[in-house]
Amino acid sequence: MHLDSKANSVAGPPSGPSQTSLSDLTACPACDLLLDACTVPPGYRLRCPRCNTVVQRAVADSVSKALAISLTGLLLYLPAMLMPIMTFSIAGMKGSGNVVDAFRVLLEKGYYIVGLMVMATSILFPLMKLTLLFVVSFGLTFRRFTNRLAGCFRAYGHLAEWGMVEVYMLAILITIIKMHKMADIQYNIGFFCFCLLVLITVSASVVVDPHRFWQHIGNLSAGGLPSLMAPARQRLPLTAREAGIVRCHDCGLLVCAQAASTPDIDRCPRCNAELHMRKPDSLNRTWALVICAAIFFLPANILPIMRVDWLGVPEVSTILDGILYFFSTGEYGIGAIIFTASVLVPLFKVVGIMIILLSIHFRRRQWLENKTAMFHFIEFIGRWSFLDIFVIALLGALVQFGTLTSIEAAPAALYFTAVVLATMLAAIAFDTRILWDVCSEPNHGTQTVPTREDA
Repeated sequence: MHLDSKANSVAGPPSGPSQTSLSDLTACPACDLLLDACTVPPGYRLRCPRCNTVVQRAVADSVSKALAISLTGLLLYLPAMLMPIMTFSIAGMKGSGNVVDAFRVLLEKGYYIVGLMVMATSILFPLMKLTLLFVVSFGLTFRRFTNRLAGCFRAYGHLAEWGMVEVYMLAILITIIKMHKMADIQYNIGFFCFCLLVLITVSASVVVDPHRFWQHIGNLSAGGLPSLMAPARQRLPLTAREAGIVRCHDCGLLVCAQAASTPDIDRCPRCNAELHMRKPDSLNRTWALVICAAIFFLPANILPIMRVDWLGVPEVSTILDGILYFFSTGEYGIGAIIFTASVLVPLFKVVGIMIILLSIHFRRRQWLENKTAMFHFIEFIGRWSFLDIFVIALLGALVQFGTLTSIEAAPAALYFTAVVLATMLAAIAFDTRILWDVCSEPNHGTQTVPTREDA
């Protein structure tokens, strides 16, 4: 049960010009509503009273937990990546492979973009995330590397959605189900290390409280952060933009702007990111990326995505063929998972983002909160579409039995990778605050109280 408490908006009767310290305010990252900052107890989270977005989620002892978890993950990383995951035995022939072999086989077959994406999302980015989190949590605990912590934590935030070991774990399970009737499977030490690494990575994302981390980083900054005052408030409630305040997109710090319409306002004093009232050229970039995804979606589903050679006879299959195979063998759950991740999710992302963009174009004011929630869901599910690519990469590494049988990627793999990349980049390029700027009426919500995260 979730009893999500909401933050207090700055609603109230106008009381004439007054000034408030920016440290006493915060702004919703999704709709830009200016809110009174408050201390959130561990186990609670703040939600915006206008769009229902989680503004802050508090975790007890976040830094020390992150330090322990990231160190454990780094110790597990090399055996999880380099030791064989499984060994397949078919007709007396054996084949085994590790996570590194999966992308190497794709590169050898000439699928360079697909192979590099598999390498980046399953090997490079997870390592970078664990390393950056360890450096930041170690630095905050022992007051080391203070001049580098802001940049490291910024990079960690940008990589949050690109490390996909949990998606890779699901791909391993699907590979096991697909092959268990055709081959004897032996689980090697790398399999168990990788399972632990996935648990560690998921735990790290749960225990990290970005708000607390940025507070500690700001306190360790040389000379501390400047004490800034918010502009005089004539009319309440209002958005940060209406108040002439810019919210840093990376660390959430509020900074005064000379004018609310200024497109580019210096750099954040806490994390050194460029400050913008809204993401530059957000709508054009989002339209371009979502149109690209829509164009690539058709060949990704029509062309063959996998080729199987059995006794020298090649057989190709599309995404739909793979789904029908699982349904025909009675594996309805796995078939439904692949159909959802490979067909429904990419289609939902393309259509969903287009609906939001058209709402902005035609200034549709209905269901703004629902559209914001839909966009957050699109952000969350974006990476799970990579499931099919990981399955093909694993099968290509593990099923290499010479003239008996082998599996490799087919042309649709490139188009499918392009669809996933384009939709993920479209979600990054889009700024939900524009939806509220263009479509909402000047009626910003009511007063509410903080909420319990779990019970």
